[in-house]
Amino acid sequence: MDYIEFLGTGGTRTPTQGTTCVKVSPHCVIDAGNLINTFGDDVFTIEHIFLTHSHLDHIIDIPFLADLFVTQKAISLKIYGLKSTLDDLRQFIFNQRVWPNFEEISLIGHAEKTIELIEIEVEKPYYIDDVTLTAFKTNHTEGSCGYCIEKEGSGILFTADTYRCDRIWELLDANPHIHSLVIETSFPSSFEKLAYDSKHLTPALLEDELSHAKRRDFSVYVMHLKTLFAPQIIQELETLQLLRNGGRVLIDGDKIDFKV
Repeated sequence: MDYIEFLGTGGTRTPTQGTTCVKVSPHCVIDAGNLINTFGDDVFTIEHIFLTHSHLDHIIDIPFLADLFVTQKAISLKIYGLKSTLDDLRQFIFNQRVWPNFEEISLIGHAEKTIELIEIEVEKPYYIDDVTLTAFKTNHTEGSCGYCIEKEGSGILFTADTYRCDRIWELLDANPHIHSLVIETSFPSSFEKLAYDSKHLTPALLEDELSHAKRRDFSVYVMHLKTLFAPQIIQELETLQLLRNGGRVLIDGDKIDFKV
């Protein structure tokens, strides 16, 4: 793959739009908001899921994926995240009450467990297929992070959900090979208090945040719009001219090439 593909881009799940899910290589995705519907018969090719945080719209397909994998796979599904994200999966999902504990259930006919939860560190690169993923801390939940996605000397910065976050602009300024920023904008600017309380961005907040970057040569892509307010958010983004250098509001199925 010479691109990343957005399988889910919505801030709300609808009959026609999935929530956050990005395919970064043939066997690896970031987040699990829309895996089963988009992979279809190829769903068993998924081997690695890197999580940004534990909110439901980012993990929703993992329990169902484990349920499918337990009788069909010979190797564990590897799920990566910061400690608090993995703790949430253990405590609130795979707890034998909400869902079976597939971390302890073996694959049928094999010794390996159905899922393996792997704690990652921020600012440490992880190599999957021919892609490098490096997590960085974001300002959304205790265990939230974004990822720098790199291949053959080119980079795409994916923030996932976040509020104001200085680390985004530090990474962009320090790494000129990062040519694209994918960032969320969930609410219209009139919902500034709700954005603060839920740790999301608005177009006005994004405009202010972009001013912190010294560089101006990267493309800006926006996703995670709350469906009820999508037309208003898009209008504000366009009025403020925030979709820079060929960027756009992403929809399910969109791709960003590693090489530009």
